[in-house]
Amino acid sequence: MSQRIAAMVFALACGACSTMSPEQCRNADWRQVGYADGVEGYPGSRIQDHASACAASNVTPDLTAYLAGRADGLRIYCQPEKGFDVGRKGRPDNAGDCPEPMRSAFLEQYQRGRQINAIESEISSLSSSLENERRMQRRNDDRIDEIRKELGRQNLDPARRNTLLEEMNRIVERKEDNGRRRLRLQRDIDDAQRRLDDRLRGFGR
Repeated sequence: MSQRIAAMVFALACGACSTMSPEQCRNADWRQVGYADGVEGYPGSRIQDHASACAASNVTPDLTAYLAGRADGLRIYCQPEKGFDVGRKGRPDNAGDCPEPMRSAFLEQYQRGRQINAIESEISSLSSSLENERRMQRRNDDRIDEIRKELGRQNLDPARRNTLLEEMNRIVERKEDNGRRRLRLQRDIDDAQRRLDDRLRGFGR
């Protein structure tokens, strides 16, 4: 039974990794497949992935049709605006197969997109750190509320009272440190956002 389950899991995993299903392989318009891959900027080796996926169905890709379609698709992918979009998303440029007259403009915009991606990634990281500090602040506030409630109890043991007061003093100190970190992070975010806005304006966006 365990071997059957393992085989099923393996089959599912292979299916998830395949670029095409058996039905897609049997009904493929290879020029259209190539066009779709070209539009997405996939490298030329993508056809090998399709061939592997379709081997079990005894289907061999039509390489001539695929390459013709991919060439058409690359003319869409290799537009400068697409280069900026790909760079901004932090993806590889895959510009090696772009037609020579289009490659330079594509890569120029791609590099601009990468600059924007770097600043946006910085803002995202800073924002995540700021949110962590805010969560810590909320936990500190909640704990102080709990301590105050306990301190308000009648007949509270003096030793316990001292322990609670010492803990609250430590939390207050942590809150002050936390507040300074939050201010610093917010300043860094604001600075990065200004740099992002300036860079986008400089790029005419």
